Amino acid sequence: MVLGTIRAKIYGVINTKGGVGKSTLAANLAAMLADMGKATLLVDGDQQQTLSRNYPIIDRAPGGLIQVFRSGTTEHCISRTHINNLDIIINDDPRNDIIPTFLRESITHFLHLRKALRNLRGYDYVIVDTQGAKGVVQESVILTVDTILSPVVPQPLDTREFVLGTVEFIHKFRETYELLVSGQPIPPMRVVINQWDRSKSADEAVRYLRSESDKQLDGAMTVLNTLIPDLQIYADAAGVGSPVHREETRRRGPTRSACETMLQLVHELEPKLLDLAPVWK
Repeated sequence: MVLGTIRAKIYGVINTKGGVGKSTLAANLAAMLADMGKATLLVDGDQQQTLSRNYPIIDRAPGGLIQVFRSGTTEHCISRTHINNLDIIINDDPRNDIIPTFLRESITHFLHLRKALRNLRGYDYVIVDTQGAKGVVQESVILTVDTILSPVVPQPLDTREFVLGTVEFIHKFRETYELLVSGQPIPPMRVVINQWDRSKSADEAVRYLRSESDKQLDGAMTVLNTLIPDLQIYADAAGVGSPVHREETRRRGPTRSACETMLQLVHELEPKLLDLAPVWK
């Protein structure tokens, strides 16, 4: 890979609640960007290692996420997947004890991931997955990324828990964030409606989130227009280790196909890519 001089745009997929589709979103978004010709790096920050097992790895690096946190570099830590343009840093801390312990040893350790990924060249995009919990690893990811991407299941309890849990967690971290990065504002949050089932309760939950967006994080929270439907194809694609946009390019009826949905998401997040469409063999 030819090294560039411009660093990658970094997205962190964060929701402190489990089961909302963070790993699936990270995997599908990264693969869509890769198939659009963009050099993309996945970082598995979830101890469940779902992302590390999502796509077959054809060239495994000797190191993984532990070494990235300890060294502040990605050298010898990036593995290649079978998808062209898509690499990954695997999670090699399944007990979730080595990295959190290291982070708690010193406040400066919180900046190691930021240093590693922001000094990285040769990629257009980096997508960092996280565990559905609150903790020091999630805080380190927030310190690193340019944009927080939060999938939310549009049901009343889920949306309120998101505002009272995830948004409040980020809000409380703001003071530490500004201290560690010299007064810079906390990254903007983009909310992705995931597993939308067209029900009345789902529509009410979406309206609630939109009404809250201007009130939260000083207006830095935005609910995206893209709705990812609750369809079996997303689970089926993950089950066979394939990007969902490759598995469903067309769909009859009013619901967008998986390919159209993921392309809409990329175009909404990155309008500069509007002229690009995915291509794969």
